[in-house]
Amino acid sequence: MNYKIHNNGWTIFVEDINLATASIKELYELADLCGHFTCVKIRNQNLTIEQELKIIKSFPNPYQLFSPNHPKFKELSLDKEGYVGRVTENAIAGHKEEMLWHNESPGNRFGSDIAWLYAEKGVTGSITVWNNSMLAYNDLDADTKEKIKNLKCIYFGNVNHSIARTEENFNNRKVYDTAIPLVYTNHLGRTGLHLSLHQFERFDSMTREQSLEIAEPLFKFITQDKYCYYHEWEDGDVSMSDQWLGVHKRLHFEGMNDRLVHRATFNYPI
Repeated sequence: MNYKIHNNGWTIFVEDINLATASIKELYELADLCGHFTCVKIRNQNLTIEQELKIIKSFPNPYQLFSPNHPKFKELSLDKEGYVGRVTENAIAGHKEEMLWHNESPGNRFGSDIAWLYAEKGVTGSITVWNNSMLAYNDLDADTKEKIKNLKCIYFGNVNHSIARTEENFNNRKVYDTAIPLVYTNHLGRTGLHLSLHQFERFDSMTREQSLEIAEPLFKFITQDKYCYYHEWEDGDVSMSDQWLGVHKRLHFEGMNDRLVHRATFNYPI
C-alpha cells in the first residue's frame, strides 16, 4: 500500500486504494497506520451504504449508534441497522457552530477505537482539526511526566459538542464509572495522552476543581497548532482516526444543511 506522510510528519494520505473493493488485509493495514500515526486520510472514494457497511463490519465491535426503535431512526441512520450515522443539519452534530474538541465515547471504549468519517457531499469549505497527543506527550518535561504518570480520567457523556452548548445541557451530563489511564500506550506500543477536556469530569480520587488545575493547562499544551492537522474536506474523502491518542473538532461551517458526512466507529483488529 502506497501512502504519503503530510509535512507535519504524522498525517497519512493513502493514494492507491479503492475502499469498495479493498481486501480485509488492506483494511487492517489502514487500521495499523491509524494506530501508529493517529490519522489516515483517503481521497476520491465513492461508496454505497452497502459497501460502507461491509467495510465497517470487517472490524471488531462496530458500534450500533442507533436502535431501529429510536423515534428518529430514519433521520439519524443511513443504514437499516444503525451503524452508519448521518452527520448533517437536524441529525448528528448538525449545528453550524464550531464543535468542541472531543473523541468518541471516552468513558465507554467498546467499539470506539477508530472513528470513520466519509464525506458524501457538500463538504467543500468545511474544516476538521485533529491533534496528535503522542507528539505532545514526547515534548512534555520530565517533571510533568512524573506528575501525571499514574492519573486516571473519569469522563462524562450525554452532552452535545457545540461550542455554544448550554449550561443546562452540561448539567445533564452522565458521569461514567470507568477510570482510564491518562498516559496511555496502545497495542502498537505508541504512548500519548488520552485526554478530552470537554468530556472530562475529573481524575480518579481527585475533586473536579483539583483535576481541572492539571487538565486544563495540559490540554492547552497538547492542542497547540504544532500538534494539529487541519483537514480541508473534499467530497469523497474518508478519514480514519485513532480515538485513544487524539481528539478532533470541526470549525464553524455555514453549509451544514448541504453537508452530508457518514459516521461510524469500531475497534482495532487485535
